[in-house]
Amino acid sequence: MNKAQVDDWRNGVESRLEELTIMNAKQNSDIHYIKDSVDEIKNLVKEQNGRVRVNESAIARIQGVGGIIAIAFSGFIGWLFKLKG
Repeated sequence: MNKAQVDDWRNGVESRLEELTIMNAKQNSDIHYIKDSVDEIKNLVKEQNGRVRVNESAIARIQGVGGIIAIAFSGFIGWLFKLKG
């Protein structure tokens, strides 16, 4: 290889290195954006889980009270049938 070919080859390598550096910087910024988005989604899911937990406990209380009322009502109906018969 003569000097001109070596210089062309070096320029090509330097050019490719610059392209790779730019692509790497872009990928790093994309990765940073994705990480921030995932962190934000995690926080939103934690908030939703807290709200779901509160709602589930309220539903459990309502079911408990409803069960007691159903038992009392069934007992009362049974008592009425016992009086009749």
